Amino acid sequence: MAAVPGHPYRVVDRIYQVRNTDIANVTFVEGDDGVIVIDCSANVSAAQQALELLRAHVTDKPVVAVIYTHTHVDHYGGVKGIVDPARVADGTVPIIAPGTIASFDKYAIGENVIAGNAMSRRAGYAFGSLIGHGDHLTVTAGIGIASAANSEISYLSPTDPITETGQRRTISGLTFEFLYAPDTEAPEEMHIWIPELKALTCAENANHGLHNIQTLRGARTRDARNFARYLDETLVRWGDEAEVHYGPHTWPVWGNAEVVAFIESQRDTYKYIHDQALRLANQGYTPLEAAEVVELPEALGRKWFNRGYHGTLHHDVRAVFTKELGMWDGDPVSLHPHTPVDTAERYVALVGRDALVEEGRRAIADGDYRWATQVLHHVVFARPDDAEAKGLQADAYEQLGYQVEGPQWRGIYLAAARELREGIAPAAFATASSDTILAMPLDILFDFAAVHVDGPRAAQVDVRIDLEFSDSDDTWTMWVRNGVLNARPGASKHPQLTVTGAKGDLVAVLLQPAAAGRLAEAGRITFDGDRAALDTYAGVLDEFDPDFAIVTP
Repeated sequence: MAAVPGHPYRVVDRIYQVRNTDIANVTFVEGDDGVIVIDCSANVSAAQQALELLRAHVTDKPVVAVIYTHTHVDHYGGVKGIVDPARVADGTVPIIAPGTIASFDKYAIGENVIAGNAMSRRAGYAFGSLIGHGDHLTVTAGIGIASAANSEISYLSPTDPITETGQRRTISGLTFEFLYAPDTEAPEEMHIWIPELKALTCAENANHGLHNIQTLRGARTRDARNFARYLDETLVRWGDEAEVHYGPHTWPVWGNAEVVAFIESQRDTYKYIHDQALRLANQGYTPLEAAEVVELPEALGRKWFNRGYHGTLHHDVRAVFTKELGMWDGDPVSLHPHTPVDTAERYVALVGRDALVEEGRRAIADGDYRWATQVLHHVVFARPDDAEAKGLQADAYEQLGYQVEGPQWRGIYLAAARELREGIAPAAFATASSDTILAMPLDILFDFAAVHVDGPRAAQVDVRIDLEFSDSDDTWTMWVRNGVLNARPGASKHPQLTVTGAKGDLVAVLLQPAAAGRLAEAGRITFDGDRAALDTYAGVLDEFDPDFAIVTP
């Protein structure tokens, strides 16, 4: 491999970071006789580049531990570029992570696979990977420069779980003390304190930029109150001693007074959003109404690290409503509305296509771009081949993109404009990588298969198949009945078919059963029973389009 240009960034003595090879940092902590890696970026090539820079400029000490701060792909996806899986499997290099091993696997893999097709499509909008880079395109992804496209996402399960605050690990002469912070920025997350270096990270619960309470790529809604709760607990435990705070994105904060002020301000920002959203909810405001009026106090809002460079105040307020009150805004008109296409057709029939287009044109001329996109949306969804309406709506989206502060909003608006003008671009990346799918625990694997079952097609099907995993001595039975795929450990009494093979091959059978014949001919799987059961199962599986429409019907 050719030498990688650049140099690791020295945070303090013995802590180095490599930034801007991907959306997230790789942090290296130099111990007495080895290197501890905190987070691994989102992909293997970026992680390899980071490690090469460390080797070239700092130390050739071996990697002796890996730490995942939380369950998001940009923090574990590059792990195989950092460590040989064999050294993890034989116990030489532990992987330390928050939550139980099963819980971490569930949230890390489940989030990126079960809803991975939808998440990847939405992420393509939010992170600007569909529109390219430039002054009028993507400038930054906000929380990082950019996410690498078409890169390998790897996964290795944790081996050393952190399930309680106060747990410690001594690694290569340094102490790592953990604060367990679940249900915050990620379902499983933790803060880390290294007392010998007076160094602290709050993972992504404290950032240089407002975070998402509801990420726009799509994930579980987060608890803003918990952000504040665990940040305050961190201050109580280590606030008097911390001299540097380093994060998995952007740059550090140095000096005790600055670290404390930073964490206090982030704590109060998330608490303010939570409390004011619910204050207005209790006064009868809907999420959108509340989001239009909530503003941070100047003491918080003027701090650059509380600005909307990743999340935004507007959609964070709405997310608190979602987390605490659910999807309905309380107004009966939104309880059972018509679909977007039905609504659009009715508006066009009522008002007329020409009147709506003219109103959209007027709104653009007046700089009222939000209204222009709403008005023109009806024409585009009722008349998806209307080039004039699509072009005008693209103009309005483009201007919204240029004006917003939040990079994800910019990416969404500019991606919408491009797709209206040019059509749907191929997907830039997929979170459900082959490595991630193969790493799925078996229960999540069957969950992933289940979301591919077309319920109406499967409503009259009754099929039971046992799968024997020869490389782990596990047996599971799965059955499709009443339009639903269920599965449980153990063999069934009367399966129609038993398929035996290694996990990697049975994954293919589950997700692409047409491959079963080829695998059987190659001697990689065997059948016992009626192979027609597999054909029946294959007949009820749906396929996901990674490039489904968003701004058109």
